[in-house]
This record gives sequence, C-alpha cells and structure tokens, in this order.
Amino acid sequence: MKKGEALCLSCSKAASLISRGLIVDAHIGLDLLDKYETRAKVLMEKLGYSQGGAQTEAVQLVNSCLKRHESMKSTRSPGAEFLAKVEEFNRNATGKNPITKVDAETGVGEWAGYRCNIGHGCSHGCLYCYAEKMATRFKRVDGAEEWREEVLQDLSTEGCKKYDSAIMFPTSHDITPNYLDAYQCHLYNILSSGNRVVLVSKPHRESIEAICAEFSSFRDVLTFRFTIGGIDTTAMRHWEPGAPALAERLDCLKHAFEAGYRTSVSAEPMLGGSEEAEKLYYMLEPYATEDLWFGKMNMVGGLRKNQDPEIVRYATELYNLQTDEEIMELVEKLDGLSKVQWKDSVKEIIEKAAQSSGTEK
Repeated sequence: MKKGEALCLSCSKAASLISRGLIVDAHIGLDLLDKYETRAKVLMEKLGYSQGGAQTEAVQLVNSCLKRHESMKSTRSPGAEFLAKVEEFNRNATGKNPITKVDAETGVGEWAGYRCNIGHGCSHGCLYCYAEKMATRFKRVDGAEEWREEVLQDLSTEGCKKYDSAIMFPTSHDITPNYLDAYQCHLYNILSSGNRVVLVSKPHRESIEAICAEFSSFRDVLTFRFTIGGIDTTAMRHWEPGAPALAERLDCLKHAFEAGYRTSVSAEPMLGGSEEAEKLYYMLEPYATEDLWFGKMNMVGGLRKNQDPEIVRYATELYNLQTDEEIMELVEKLDGLSKVQWKDSVKEIIEKAAQSSGTEK
C-alpha cells in the first residue's frame, strides 16, 4: 500500500484494514477514522463546507493527529547551543525576579496563580489593550504609540523557586520576535525549576516554532493558549493592527498541536457576536487539547466615545453584538460542551440571567 493511500479508502475497508493492523495501531487507527468522519460532518453541518471541502479538511486533521502521535513518541532536551545562550543570559542578568503573585480570581487569576512579564510595551497595538490603558493612565508611557515601542527589561529568573500554582507568561506584552530570545531563556529557567507555565500569545510563527523546537522535554508542564478572537480578518486587523493575521495564528495552533504540546484557545475578547463565536469553536476545537475560553471585550463601551470615527463605528457594532441576549444565545449553543469555558465577563451575565429567572445556573 502506498503512503497516504489509506486516507482514500472507504470507511468500511479502512476499518477492516485497521482491525488487521495493516495501517496503524488498531486503537490509533480507529480513533482517527472516527475523527475523520466526525470532522467532515461538523464542517458541513456547522460551517457550511461542501462535502469535498469537508473531506479535504478532515484529511488534514488526520494528518495532524498522526504527526502529533509521532511527536509524542520522543522528547528532545534543549540543545547545547541553546543552553549556552541561557547560561550567558543568566550571567549578564542582574535585575529582580519578575514573577509576582496574582491576588484576583478573575482575569489572569482564572488561569494562573502567578504572572511574569519581561518587557515594557507591545508592538501589536491592540485597541482594547488593558496594559496600555493602565500604563498611559499612570504616566508610564505617553499614549498608545509609545506603548508599541518594546523595551526589554533587565530581569533575572535564574534559580527561581518552584511556585505552588501555574505561572502565566506573559500577561502584559507578547512573545514578539524582539522578545523571543530573552523569553526562551526565562522560560527555561522557570520550567527547569519545576514550574507549570501557561504561555498566552497572539502567536508569531517564528516564536512558536523556536519554542516548540527547544522545549519538548517540558510538554507536560507547558500549555500554549493562543488568543484567537474571531474569524473576520477585517475586524481582527482593525482591533489588533500589529498582531499576526488569523492564518498565522491557525498555523501556530496546528504546529504546537502536531509537536505534541498541550494546546488551548482564548477567544477573549471575542471580536464578533454569538454566531461568529460558535463558528470559531467548531473551527478550532479539534486542535485544542484543552479548553477554549470565551469572553467579552470589556472596554468596548468606552471606545464608543473615542475621537476616531472608525473606532466608534467598530465599537458600536461590537457593543450591539455582545448584549446580554447575544451572550446568552452563545451560552445556550455551547454550554455543556466539554472544552468550553466562560471568562468572568460571561459568567456575570449567566449569573444575572439565573437570578432574574429565579434559578441557579
């Protein structure tokens, strides 16, 4: 049988060959067959794919699962060149430890007990960025333009302790190419001390490929949580002008999945209404080994008062798409699915709806 031919077999013939061990281990093969059939069905029913398009996408998922299966058979310790870079980095780092405790149970506190940031500023320039708003408010920067200038800080994580819960790294900037080298050194220090890390990013392919290549020995304690808030590329470019496009983020999610890592998605903030969020879930779910989180854009109300009419237009449209009624419609569609999690902004609406109806949710 030629390589790849099994993917073109009928379901009954493939099942027969799998059961005889002629394609791949029986338990793996039967699972992949089920994934193929389920994926094709979901794409047609939920996302409006044609039968041919759905089958093509389903084959791609099977291929990704096979790559993940192969990746997880082995791990690779960080290379000598990388470890030498870490050693030199630690030798020159003289600053304080940047890991701090998270006291709130919302926001970062829903994902981790500690936070870590190694720089000041982010080139993504997201219009809703809370970190930029706080930095501007307290005069640490002179507005959004200065915030987009990324400044790496002199900080040290060498010999850090083992913390009692996960560390979200980063929380107020991203892993842009400017931060990548230092990020990897800090990440190694933190993970090699026995810590768990939730890596949250609007991912750059260069950064994710580099991290995946060096950290496979830490797969059990490193979770990639990629921020993908919508599927409307025009809206994404408006709200997140300097961040990677949707296609690059999808590639990063698949790459981390195929490399055997724990993968998750944050759709906070959602950049559309309930219909788009539902489509986003079905698009991404097979490549997320853990949760998919959904949350509102919390600052959208204030953005409706912006001096830029284009920002006002987008903010008003999004405000109307994320009313309590729209959010509850999304909850009714997705609540109960095993990987779906609601951020605090959605939980508040669920609780309010439960109180108004006299029931508990």
